[in-house]
Amino acid sequence: MSVKVNQNTIPDWAITRQAEALFENVARGMPGKPREVIELAAFDLAKERMIDQALMAQESKRRNYLVDPAELAHGMKQWLKQNGGKKAFQKNKHPLIKDQEDLKKEITSQIQFNRLLEEESACSPVSEKDALEYYESRPDLFRTEETLTASHLLKKASTEEEFVEKEQAVLDLRKKIEQGMDFVEAVREESDDAVNDGHLGTFGKGRMVPEFETVAFSLAEGELSQPVRTQFGWHLILLRERTQPQITPFEEMREKIVEYLTERRKDKVFEEFLDRLKSEATIEEVSGI
Repeated sequence: MSVKVNQNTIPDWAITRQAEALFENVARGMPGKPREVIELAAFDLAKERMIDQALMAQESKRRNYLVDPAELAHGMKQWLKQNGGKKAFQKNKHPLIKDQEDLKKEITSQIQFNRLLEEESACSPVSEKDALEYYESRPDLFRTEETLTASHLLKKASTEEEFVEKEQAVLDLRKKIEQGMDFVEAVREESDDAVNDGHLGTFGKGRMVPEFETVAFSLAEGELSQPVRTQFGWHLILLRERTQPQITPFEEMREKIVEYLTERRKDKVFEEFLDRLKSEATIEEVSGI
């Protein structure tokens, strides 16, 4: 079904095309759902978006914003650059914009559309108090993650027979290191992964396989683990440094918080504006288009 928004009709094929473009994004938010359900959700989303766009286009046209010639010329130049240049344009490759006059109308509409967006999303400024209240109410958002700096020695194994065979070798290596053998020397001589002398750099939770992560995060600084079995083989993990979570100071986050809260306010104000347009509009489904 097509949709009529006041005097303009959005054809069914246009909504379907927009829905196809949105399908992948919608699917990611609906894991495990049947394709037919996702297609319906994408179609509904496309229809709502196109109704909003039609209402905004009508309102910006009604207000008849004056467009600066220099801004129009710049917009046309940018459009040509993004759509294959003058040669492609002259060959009439664009499905909707056929000539210079069409392009002028399109860019004028875009500029007026953006002017409406800017005008109707204007909101009161976010104060220092507003930003601080948000910061203090959401401490988890500003807490850095706990990180480890570690190295490992690896004896690769893939079959159960190899795991049994190499476990004792790893235990023997651990004993040598505990008795004074340098860990880096042991890695260079015995590890199946001696890249960077076994140094793994700094990492947080979720970066390593679960078995490795669990043991690594249980170690004290300077502690050498017992042999750890993972899908890759047997590891010895040496924890070099642990960085505890910290709260990022408000002074460092103030600008980002103000920016975020400002965008939220703008979105809310504009949504209220769109709701008013919808309440005053005649929106109906029509067939045959």
